[in-house]
Amino acid sequence: MSLADSGRRLFLAALAAGGIMAPAIARSRTPRTLQSAGTESLLLRDGHDMAQGRFGVVHYRYNGPGRITGKTPLLCLHASPGSGIGFANFLREMGTDRLTIAADNPGFGLSDRPPHPSTIVDFAGAMSDLIDRLGLQRVDVVGSHTGSATAIELARQRPGAIHRIVLHSALMFTPKEIADYKARLEGSVPGTLNAAADRLPPLWQKFSRFRSELGDTDAWQLFWEMNRDPTHSGWGHDAAFAYDFAATVKTIAQPILVLNPKEGLSPITARIRGVAPNIDVIDLPYGDGLFSGHAADIAPLVRKHLDRKIP
Repeated sequence: MSLADSGRRLFLAALAAGGIMAPAIARSRTPRTLQSAGTESLLLRDGHDMAQGRFGVVHYRYNGPGRITGKTPLLCLHASPGSGIGFANFLREMGTDRLTIAADNPGFGLSDRPPHPSTIVDFAGAMSDLIDRLGLQRVDVVGSHTGSATAIELARQRPGAIHRIVLHSALMFTPKEIADYKARLEGSVPGTLNAAADRLPPLWQKFSRFRSELGDTDAWQLFWEMNRDPTHSGWGHDAAFAYDFAATVKTIAQPILVLNPKEGLSPITARIRGVAPNIDVIDLPYGDGLFSGHAADIAPLVRKHLDRKIP
């Protein structure tokens, strides 16, 4: 059995353990068997794999409890540039009682890059493909920055498949703010790989705040993912600025929790308060690294929202 086949077998077993696979797969490995297989249950807790989608292969990480809990699976959508590795600590926190997945957007992390710049509609479509490929009937969604727009668009595309939503920031930009952000980002994407390489040392030095929070090893992994494909790193920002988040979020019926930490987008995110009765906002004292450096603090807030009974 190949490494890829082994990883896929373990992931399917993790899905069955959560009781959320198609009946034929769930019947092939009963909960009793999973609970008695001690070594395999440990392996179920942390892994990664690939799935085919409309833009090529999508890479995803996952963590799960290896037992039946009845909790809805959670899909995490990252900020751009970056990848699902930004949720690594959060996956460990949330994976104690539910299958938790963090996927890399097309063109980011280890996912294939499309031949043309992606839109938020594209990102959501790729995640919709992943949901289907994994046999998930319904998921909760967490989105961070660009991922917040993707989460809202995914709920628009697949309303029956999305249960609850958590957003790290809300992209409630005015047209002038979008123009200002674009002007500020002008020239931030290097035109050549040589130019990108020359910029790495000073960028790494500016990453010191994450190094102090996460340690050099974890911070380097996060830094690398943000700079893996530097000449295309602007695709995520461009997609977010072109998406009408403010109009679309008003059409979403699912319960939405918005996490608003102290960061540059905080006053922009605050505008979502009162936009619709299904939206709750929590202001947070944290700054950067919400799902990496503050995963243990954020997980209970997210869990409370996702598990709340609907009257």
